[in-house]
Amino acid sequence: MRGMPNVLLCWESNETNSWNPVLAGLLREAGLTVTEVHDLDSVAALDLQDFDVCLPRFRVGAANMTCLDEALVASGVPMLNSRDSRRRCENKALAHLAFETHGIAQPPSFVMSCEGLRDRHLEWHGETIVKPLYGNRGSGVEICATLPRALERALERREDVLVQQMIWPARCWRVAVGRTAGVIDPYWREPPTESDRVLSISTGSRIVRGGFSDRVGDVAEAMLDAVGGDILAVDILETEADVYALEINHNFDAHGGDGPAAEAFLREIDHKLRAPVS
Repeated sequence: MRGMPNVLLCWESNETNSWNPVLAGLLREAGLTVTEVHDLDSVAALDLQDFDVCLPRFRVGAANMTCLDEALVASGVPMLNSRDSRRRCENKALAHLAFETHGIAQPPSFVMSCEGLRDRHLEWHGETIVKPLYGNRGSGVEICATLPRALERALERREDVLVQQMIWPARCWRVAVGRTAGVIDPYWREPPTESDRVLSISTGSRIVRGGFSDRVGDVAEAMLDAVGGDILAVDILETEADVYALEINHNFDAHGGDGPAAEAFLREIDHKLRAPVS
């Protein structure tokens, strides 16, 4: 590495309200050189060996980014969040399997395919969440009164979904966490009314910074380790008695905590470049 790091930031140009331009600007203010690219043509025009580190902040499953991702992996440029870790983040089933393997508590759940096939047969009583198997940002999340109704709704949607027991009442924490930076600017989402509970597990609620406990931080760091990430944002449910892993995201927004998040990226970039080459 020569002088300040030369960073390649890859993100999708059609991403709505993207935080990535903000991140790029803050990294530049810190003295880093940042090149932003959005497609394979832009990557092909570069010599990837000129870059010290890559921030691949796009959907692994995006068809328009698949070959770009392949080119990045083939180049050997160090990445904050490998393709394997990003894949586990985006496929909720793989994330939950990783949490289970590492002994992290989570609400009972199973996958139902668009054809109506389940990967495991679990039963519970009470409210049940149905949400897309892939992706994030809270879109497509539904709460059904019972598990049988959730199964009906899953079939009606004709897509691969995760079916999960609803844990309530609970606080839903969003915690950015880095391998060296640790916990970064945690907050929880307070829904406007009791009936807006779906907003407590997605965007749309009032963000509250306060009341954070070490037990939530411990679960956040365990979730990061479970998927092998470098810097991620995790969603955690906290009840009076327990803490549950919910989801994990690699292309996350800071939601007002721009400074702490950018500082964490700087720390993780420095750590990545100091790590021995395997």
